Amino acid sequence: MKILHIGQVIGGLDVYIRNIIAHSDDKVEFVIVKGDQDNSPPIVRNNIPIKEYKIRLYRSVNPFKDLTGLTQILKIIKKESPDAIHCHSAKGGFLGRIAGYLTRTKTFYTPHAFSFLADEPGLKQKTFLYLEKAVIFNSKLLACSNSELKLGIDVVGYEGKNALVWSNSVPDVSGFSQETAPVDGPYICYVGRPSFQKNSFFLLEVIKKTVVKHPNLRFYMIGVGFHSPDLDELEDAIKKNKLENHFILLPWLSQFETFRYVKHSLFYLTVSRYEGLPLSVLEALSLGKAIVASDVFGNVDCVDHGVNGYLLPLQVDVFAEKIGELVVDSVKLQMFEQNSRNKFLNEFHIDKQIGLLNDIYANNND
Repeated sequence: MKILHIGQVIGGLDVYIRNIIAHSDDKVEFVIVKGDQDNSPPIVRNNIPIKEYKIRLYRSVNPFKDLTGLTQILKIIKKESPDAIHCHSAKGGFLGRIAGYLTRTKTFYTPHAFSFLADEPGLKQKTFLYLEKAVIFNSKLLACSNSELKLGIDVVGYEGKNALVWSNSVPDVSGFSQETAPVDGPYICYVGRPSFQKNSFFLLEVIKKTVVKHPNLRFYMIGVGFHSPDLDELEDAIKKNKLENHFILLPWLSQFETFRYVKHSLFYLTVSRYEGLPLSVLEALSLGKAIVASDVFGNVDCVDHGVNGYLLPLQVDVFAEKIGELVVDSVKLQMFEQNSRNKFLNEFHIDKQIGLLNDIYANNND
């Protein structure tokens, strides 16, 4: 069985595809179609690089470049004759579904958070929703969470028979060597880039309120660098509010360094406006961390309120209160930590879940 992945293979999608390939049966062959500006290193399995093609695949909308990219995809499909296409995110999903329809190839689409969620309600959001609907064609939605599945059926318009779910899953990273903390003193982690989705200015307000009562507490935002449209403005706001010692931005780190920061943090925090199913939260579950999260798509699939953390409305006072509560309540924190670890082992361990994905690839025929 040959699977053709199409998408901008950077950031979270890079991790997602690497995990799938590394844990799939060797009988499953993979080919990757990625953007010619994607800087992710080649994926290697059994000491052999996975075949990849670089094409004109960019985040921004450009009819000429997009048509060129589609033409390149069609040529690759003709050459490789995959059993199925698995296309990802906004641009890869848009072009991949068109290509799957034109070539009559079985096509799965994983949004990793639908594109129309990336803007405030208005014309732009309506346009992206229209585009999502326009290219459903013969594709099957392969949602990465139950909340994404529901959105795909209720809002985008996928029929139930063509809507599937394979929850994002990750390896157990608890075995990484993490004996020493990267910094001294108490701190909290959030993996994300300054952007509308990650809600970084709301985070700043939460930090500003929290450190009044907990002046020794620091917050690390990890992964700044890949397409961070709000970075300059956020840096200015941090300086303006004199939060340089409390709100620290870190670049994209190695997996080892990221896990080390998360492992030794008090707990994991996310204030995002929406998610597909966040890999960083799943990795935090694997590391046995309590989660304080916004009550939004994606987060609701991996946090049980009052069991392994908190799901909270996007209100500054509420977040500051619950963060402060966990900083001082070690008994509740330890209970949340154990429940997070159990939830990971039961629901999101990729070794237990990968067989379900390969069954979906093989058995869902048009």
